[in-house]
Amino acid sequence: MVLYTDGITEAENEERQFYGLDRLCEVICQHVDDPAIAIRQAVIADLRSHIGTQKIYDDITLLVLKQK
Repeated sequence: MVLYTDGITEAENEERQFYGLDRLCEVICQHVDDPAIAIRQAVIADLRSHIGTQKIYDDITLLVLKQK
């Protein structure tokens, strides 16, 4: 289960492009077999890469839960 705030999907890069739900889902799918912490780290790393030096105007909250 992945819970997130709109600050993730609406985070903009320098070209004012949103990070978006499709990109979030793509990163999660690439790491679906990884532990929850690794999924969270992958999403945050990709999000930071997308944002670059752009100022963050909204909260960024992400919770990843997996059942063993």
